[in-house]
Amino acid sequence: MKDNLQQIESQKPNSYFLGIPFKLLLYNYRYKKYQQDTSNSHLKTKSVQRPALVDTALIRKTAFDMKNYLYNQGYFYSVVKDTILHKKKKAFVTYKINAGSNYLINNVRYSADDSAIAKIIHNDSDNSTLEKDKEFTMNALEEERSRIALLLRDHGYYHFSQDNITYELDTVNKATFHDAESPFESAINFITTQKSNKKPTLDIYITIKPTDDSLAYNVFSIKNVTVFPDFKDMNDFHDDNLVTRTIDGITFKYHIHYVNEKVIYKHLYLRPDRHFSQSDYDKTIVKLNELGIFRSIRISFKEDSTNKNLLNCTMALGRAKKHDFIPTIEVSNGSTYTIGSSLSLTLRDHNFAKGANILSITGNVGLESIYDDTLGKKFLNHFFVLTKFYSLNATLDFPKFLSPIGTNAFNNSNVPHTIIGVGTSFMNRSLTNRTEYFTLENTSLNFTYNWHETSSKTWDLSPAFVNIIRLPYESDSFKNRLDSNAFLKNSYKQNFIEGENIAFTFSDAEKKRGQNYSYIKLGLEEAGGLLSGINSIGASLNNLYKIDYAQYTKVDFDLRHYFTLPHSVFAFRFAGGVGLPYGQSSELPYVKQYFVGGPYSLRGWRVRSLGPGSYINTSNTNINYIDQTGDIKLEWNGEYRFFIVNMFSGSLKFNGAFFADAGNIWLAKNDPQQPGAQFALNTLGQDIAADVGTGARFDIASIFTLRLDFAMPVKKPYVLTNYGWVFNQIAPLDPSWRANNIILNLSIGYPF
Repeated sequence: MKDNLQQIESQKPNSYFLGIPFKLLLYNYRYKKYQQDTSNSHLKTKSVQRPALVDTALIRKTAFDMKNYLYNQGYFYSVVKDTILHKKKKAFVTYKINAGSNYLINNVRYSADDSAIAKIIHNDSDNSTLEKDKEFTMNALEEERSRIALLLRDHGYYHFSQDNITYELDTVNKATFHDAESPFESAINFITTQKSNKKPTLDIYITIKPTDDSLAYNVFSIKNVTVFPDFKDMNDFHDDNLVTRTIDGITFKYHIHYVNEKVIYKHLYLRPDRHFSQSDYDKTIVKLNELGIFRSIRISFKEDSTNKNLLNCTMALGRAKKHDFIPTIEVSNGSTYTIGSSLSLTLRDHNFAKGANILSITGNVGLESIYDDTLGKKFLNHFFVLTKFYSLNATLDFPKFLSPIGTNAFNNSNVPHTIIGVGTSFMNRSLTNRTEYFTLENTSLNFTYNWHETSSKTWDLSPAFVNIIRLPYESDSFKNRLDSNAFLKNSYKQNFIEGENIAFTFSDAEKKRGQNYSYIKLGLEEAGGLLSGINSIGASLNNLYKIDYAQYTKVDFDLRHYFTLPHSVFAFRFAGGVGLPYGQSSELPYVKQYFVGGPYSLRGWRVRSLGPGSYINTSNTNINYIDQTGDIKLEWNGEYRFFIVNMFSGSLKFNGAFFADAGNIWLAKNDPQQPGAQFALNTLGQDIAADVGTGARFDIASIFTLRLDFAMPVKKPYVLTNYGWVFNQIAPLDPSWRANNIILNLSIGYPF
């Protein structure tokens, strides 16, 4: 509550950073200009600050606002006093607050002079926001008024509003003054209650009554629904030349047959011969927006001229642009390469086959180059291409459930999208001598259902996905490396993966409006079960056929929570997963294995350079060869993110962060060639790696965020003394230590 009261202050002191009032100094440097130009962009974006001069009127206003805030929180008899202490040319304002005790809800009683309305409210009383023994706030009371208004509008009371709901608060404790004929006993009861330090209670009386609107108690039904899918202007309402089609009493009027009317029909909840419902209205807006083919949606109602209890509904849907062509050029820096660049081209059709289906085709080409000062004599000769990658992917998103089976499991409010995707990608890796190391090809196919159970719960179900992993080219040096490591050899072998997965996502960020919100994602994946059965059939037919495929089960989780403050955020994440190969697979396929390190993981290590467990490969320290992966992953991250300053009229926001990361990867089975790599509870404390760091975030025009992080390891699993803690080795003035321990990550977006 203290933080909320501080935000109410109408007059705040000038801000300081590192003990220096930079914004005030910038204002004083050009104060004449700012006095003449009071609409200057620097003043509007608060990149400079005027001197905070004492204003007694604002101080009194603050005291009044604080008292009003406390009243709304149920502290009805609070006292707020302000004092001003003058010291030289500075004034120190102190607000002394005696909030007293806030009230608890005792009884809530509803009164309505219409029996039908009274019955509706009574039947829904379990959903009341006013609960007995809960702390009273005016916000809770307003939420209850809003709930009742929405409830009645959902039952057809089109003209009903919160103006029809009044309330009274009774703060007299009836139990204390129950005996009117014995005032002495009542006084004793009152004193006893005060001394017991129990919070006082109140009764709430909510009354439903008509207002000047005589139709507030009338129940309205929908007579006609008319939809204009390619609405242009008001003349469309009177244009008799429009193409007209009808489905179940709903009339569609087109200039051209832009979209199949059945697609729109399935996303409408306002139907003829139904009572008006505010929730149906809201869901219709949401579902039509989800189609992505309308730039504007306007739904209006008009009372029928022949019957005042009937409504005619009109939906004017402005047509959106059908095609998008999106070129994207990226230049990046990573922990395993010096500079990278990529070009992607995406063609998107938002209304493929007139079904509001979204067809996306994306081609991508890129490269990553590394700087090696041992190569060549000139600066440009020190760079060589480490990785080249190419990909072509296509997805088709249907706004409906595609299946040969029934759809009874999905009601109108959560009918899923069906997404079919296909793609192929190539990654070509080179060595410092510019010879090819290997080429990895991954062809994928997936069939996925996506639906929203509620506004905060989302499901993704893939009853079938396929990955085909091939190595079209392997250099001799790469083959030799695989031959020397059984784990890598099995990881990189050519594989056929067929399986299914399901993922559940919860996020209440929208519900809580970005205030102290959580994010949860849980996933389960299995591969090889179906093909195992097919192989069994082949074996029973005298080994007629045999399919080589991967078999594994994976469980993944990602848990996050964000504590929001006025100008900062504490963000925490706990994530990881377990993948267990079985059957004819001894290791997970390479594309399904876990790794840590890099700008979105443990930032004190380069990508894929840490683990598994306490294992470290001392035979080859060249980062081009480091590729550590595992079957198990655990990771903890924490960040304190804070605002610093707005620049360039607010188009660039400069934020900072302090962070710490911990975690590692492990193998599920023992590997003699990687001692210390297997997961074990008795070595978990030793195996956990940790780093700390600081960073800067540049929010550019609220379009994307450029992130720069500096991190260093503080606990190394492969250091077997002091449980891996290396604080005693930190030497920031030593160039060799900085080169081996300070990791710079330049990336786009937040890590989580």
